[in-house]
Amino acid sequence: MIRFFEAEDKIEITKLAADFTGEGFDGEEFGLLFDEIIDGSPDECGIAVLHAGEYLGYCLAHVTREEFIIHQLYIKPAFQKLKVAPQVFDFIEEHFPEHKRQALVPKRNEIALGVFSKRGYDIIIL
Repeated sequence: MIRFFEAEDKIEITKLAADFTGEGFDGEEFGLLFDEIIDGSPDECGIAVLHAGEYLGYCLAHVTREEFIIHQLYIKPAFQKLKVAPQVFDFIEEHFPEHKRQALVPKRNEIALGVFSKRGYDIIIL
């Protein structure tokens, strides 16, 4: 199941974000962003990826009138080959059909570059 963040997702999504970010993870800062999204921020979007009650990943994006900019897309490594990311992209296309799509990608992440390019995202190298 792919859906927008709900309040009860906070603990599990925060754990995923810590896995994704690594040593530099600031749980307090992430918690504030999560709360902002739940409170209805018009600028930020959070998407949860679940299957049978297990959190497989998440997506964070900045949203403007014209653009949907992914700044984090994380799928647990054990599930990355199960075609979960394409489902996230389909969800985004369904809910933001008119938006130009972009992704912020670290230069060293060749897999992410390929995934986003394949789906037609404009890539911003960090």
